[in-house]
Amino acid sequence: MTKRLGCALLSVMLLLTGCFGQNRLDELTLILTLGVDITKDGELDIYSAVPVFRTEAREKTEILHVHASSFREGRDRFDDEANGLVETGKVQNLIVSKKVLMKKGLFDLLDVIFRDTKSALKVDLIMADESIEKVMGVSVRDKPRLPVYLRELVRSGHKSEASVYTTARKVYDQFYEKGITPYLTEIKLNENKVKIAGTALLDKRGYYMESLDELESIQLLILQQDTKHPIFITMKMMDNSFQGKDEESKNISFSIDYTDYKYRTSVKDGKFQFDLHFKHQIVLTEVLVKANPLKEKDRLEKAIALEMKKKMEAVVAKLQKRQLDPIGLGKYARAYAYDQWRTVEDDWGRAFSQAKINIIPEVKIISVGSLKR
Repeated sequence: MTKRLGCALLSVMLLLTGCFGQNRLDELTLILTLGVDITKDGELDIYSAVPVFRTEAREKTEILHVHASSFREGRDRFDDEANGLVETGKVQNLIVSKKVLMKKGLFDLLDVIFRDTKSALKVDLIMADESIEKVMGVSVRDKPRLPVYLRELVRSGHKSEASVYTTARKVYDQFYEKGITPYLTEIKLNENKVKIAGTALLDKRGYYMESLDELESIQLLILQQDTKHPIFITMKMMDNSFQGKDEESKNISFSIDYTDYKYRTSVKDGKFQFDLHFKHQIVLTEVLVKANPLKEKDRLEKAIALEMKKKMEAVVAKLQKRQLDPIGLGKYARAYAYDQWRTVEDDWGRAFSQAKINIIPEVKIISVGSLKR
């Protein structure tokens, strides 16, 4: 009897599983991308990209638009605009205009995401150097839906070292970690197409301060030790002894196949000093300079290392001028010079700007290509 009763209860449970609380996709307003801009009156201008699942619909993405005094209020107002039950737990991209970051900052904007248990902390954070209306209106007819297209663009941009990659979870850590300042992927429009523009740098309050272009972003990612090898680089050799007959003959291209990092931290005369050692193993992919890679290998290695040093020092100087540390050297200061760190931890940006940072790259050419001449 007991066995029969158990079988009957199990059959009922199997039949009932998944029957309650179900939602049809065509009855949902599934917000996958949010965009935030600001009006002249200081109100938030909030856009959302919603996939359309109805087979009779001509457009595969619907754009919703509301005005609100706060991000929370704006998300609630989408209920009045949507045709179905609004679902925000699957948001993949959050695009914020530069104007918002300059006037309101990022941290207060994200407060609702950090507090709402239904929010997606893995949402990709992006800054647009354009109006959000233009970004949301970009044509993607020959590409995936806008949310998928943006997500793939940002992640491929990070893999190709054109920009950093930041999520809401990472930014939360960056705000509360005293030894680093926040950063976001930056995008722009070019001929009605979304392009990676580089990296947007924020201060500890979340306000926009500076941008790094794609080439500078490569240097930042190397400094952060956040790269996927190989790293492809083309640079001009400024040493006139390498120059050929024309401007293009200054170029040399290579891939960094492996890098060995060694960061040393010390305090001298009351100021921090960081010695950043890089040992790069590179493969030459194009040599237009006036040099023989086989006979003048040592000369080329030293010249490439010098150019890499100059480019990285220029990025570091830009960061120190703005008192920004997206590299995270403050974490090294805390780990290896804690007593000194305690005196500056609440104003690390200023201490970072006064630190001496030595860039020491070494280059070893491990291949000059399959054909030798």
